[in-house]
Amino acid sequence: MKLLNKTTLYFISVSLVIFCLGGILFYTFFDLIIDRDIAHKLNERKIYSLKQLEKTDSLLLYQKYSANILHLRLTSQPETTPETFSDTTIYDDVLEEPIMYRQLSFVKKIDGKNYFIQVRRAAIEHKSLLEGVILLEGLLFLAFVTVLTLVNNKVSKRIWQPFYLILDKIGRYQVDLAQSMVLPKSAIDEFNELAKTIETMTDKINREFNILKEFTENASHEIQTPLAIVKNKLEILLQSPDLSSEQMNLINSASLAANRLSKLNEALIILSKIENRQFHETTNLCVNDEIDRLYANLDELIKMKGLQIEKNYAQPMVIKMNTHLLGVLLENIITNSIKHNITGGNIHIAITDQTLTVSNTGEPLKIASEKLFQRFVKSNVKSQSLGLGLSIIKAICNTYSFYVTYVEEGGWHTISIQTDQV
Repeated sequence: MKLLNKTTLYFISVSLVIFCLGGILFYTFFDLIIDRDIAHKLNERKIYSLKQLEKTDSLLLYQKYSANILHLRLTSQPETTPETFSDTTIYDDVLEEPIMYRQLSFVKKIDGKNYFIQVRRAAIEHKSLLEGVILLEGLLFLAFVTVLTLVNNKVSKRIWQPFYLILDKIGRYQVDLAQSMVLPKSAIDEFNELAKTIETMTDKINREFNILKEFTENASHEIQTPLAIVKNKLEILLQSPDLSSEQMNLINSASLAANRLSKLNEALIILSKIENRQFHETTNLCVNDEIDRLYANLDELIKMKGLQIEKNYAQPMVIKMNTHLLGVLLENIITNSIKHNITGGNIHIAITDQTLTVSNTGEPLKIASEKLFQRFVKSNVKSQSLGLGLSIIKAICNTYSFYVTYVEEGGWHTISIQTDQV
């Protein structure tokens, strides 16, 4: 959830609680004010009725036409009977419905006669009052939320604009390009502090990346030179006369180790360059043509193992990527399909819907297939493989957001790469 939406949600939640509590207090005080007002009006009506009774007893006849606001009769109750306020419901002939009244009852002695008098005033029903309060509160709450959301969105977008600019800059930042991060200044101190911290951090990242890049390049160059010398010297030694079989075996083992170390160095360098995004140039390339070229180059090795190749190209597969990386990717896939195949085995290649699938027969895996994408992990520990081929494939696919899977089922090993490029 976005920060703006979460803030608005908190505001609405707190506002709802405040409005509910405010509604209860509003209802309580409003009801109290109405009761006090009715009591005051009834006392005024009481005083008026007593003044009229002191002049004449015609009120006894008038009460028939008083619309239920006055009731009096002669009584034997003493004048000291306490006044009482009460509620009553009287049917109204005009409205043809019962009406609630608040009434004041008292006894008063006038001209030697005791009168039981009730003065009434129509009262607002609590239910109607509650409904009115709830309706009013609901309308006010909806209006408040609408105005709050509109104002909050407009103000927040303006206030948070520097923050989104910083996010955009960070999203487009590429460490491999050694870009210098220059962020916009704003009127908000916190955003300026954030921008300053990010600029300092990216400067440090650039320096460390350049140091690491230089070290990798220098190390690979310095390692390759002595390795080439070692390999050359070993070849010269192998041509020396009068070597015993034991000496030849030792020299041959050293030569194999040097070759393995050279290949390992090259593989680690290519992995480092891939993960550091050092291959920027891209072009549209046809995967079908590159596969055909690689299998043609490996035709002798395929014949030596007696492998059968089956190709099923539903359509040309054209993807946009670095030429060198496509060659490395396909070379590792095809080399694996040949190297880890059985004698007289099969290789199936299919291209459909921008998906490349290469399947080959082979020995069952001794470890989980997903672990093979990790560095130096091999199904057979005795294999002469470096254990980096699938790691390189995975790194290249991650670079271009390709989806790669490895599945072993029924004696078939299948690598599938989905590009999602149109």
